[in-house]
Amino acid sequence: MAGRALRKRILEDVKKKGGAEYLAEQIGSGMTMTQLAAQYECSREYFSRSVRDVPEYNAAITDARRNSADALVEEGLTMVDALSGQSTTQEIAATREKVQWRKFMAGSYNQARYGNRPQTNVTISVSDMHLDALRKVNSDIAAIDAEDRQREASAIDVDYEDVTDD
Repeated sequence: MAGRALRKRILEDVKKKGGAEYLAEQIGSGMTMTQLAAQYECSREYFSRSVRDVPEYNAAITDARRNSADALVEEGLTMVDALSGQSTTQEIAATREKVQWRKFMAGSYNQARYGNRPQTNVTISVSDMHLDALRKVNSDIAAIDAEDRQREASAIDVDYEDVTDD
């Protein structure tokens, strides 16, 4: 029962703060579900399940995730811009890892824009196609020749039978 009271409090509070627009603004700005859950002192999963059970909130979160991909990429740019000529190799390595993680998350949230799907390259070899065509023609000719030989053999058998019957 304590869970239901917390769920009710979460949904009432989200509604007071603006409902779907509030969630879209928070998530779209780069706030995570874990950070939002911390405000209610509950687990990320519990908070997520509670708000996603409301269809309007679920749709707002899904749309906001695509927008938060932009925020993640912008954060990465800010981090890189903050590096200077005096940055140590440790600072550069740490920043690189943070930027890589943000790129991964951006790709997860908005696959169409930031995803790194493998590119499918199609290679067409005209010479291979020509050889395949020749093989097919040769097999067709061989089949026709075999058919012709079969007809000739049956014609010879018929002619031989005609001669022996007389």
